[in-house]
Amino acid sequence: MDVLTFSHVICRPTREEAEAFAKHTAVDNGDTEAIDNLVNLQFAHAHSFPHDLLAQIKHLFALGHGGFPLIGTPDDVAAGIIKLHATGFVGTTLSFVDYIKEFPYFRDTVLPKLKEAGIR
Repeated sequence: MDVLTFSHVICRPTREEAEAFAKHTAVDNGDTEAIDNLVNLQFAHAHSFPHDLLAQIKHLFALGHGGFPLIGTPDDVAAGIIKLHATGFVGTTLSFVDYIKEFPYFRDTVLPKLKEAGIR
């Protein structure tokens, strides 16, 4: 059986730019009420979760609905996808904050690295 996962991409020329945008998206502009409601619905019966784990889950939901975070430079993002592949996932869906603006950079900088690694 093949297994896929889903990932959220924030790819920028520098790691600092990517992390700043992730903070802008999830921390500075996250809809905390919506995130709390979503986490409460999905984890309604998970009363034994440690508070720090729930905080991490909420942060990941604010970034990209809980997907595997691929945040950083093109090298970082490619390495994350390669790691997913090495772990046994046959693929991942990708989400972006603004697909139209962000995908061309991903296409031009990350996909060649994946092709070079033999997984595309």
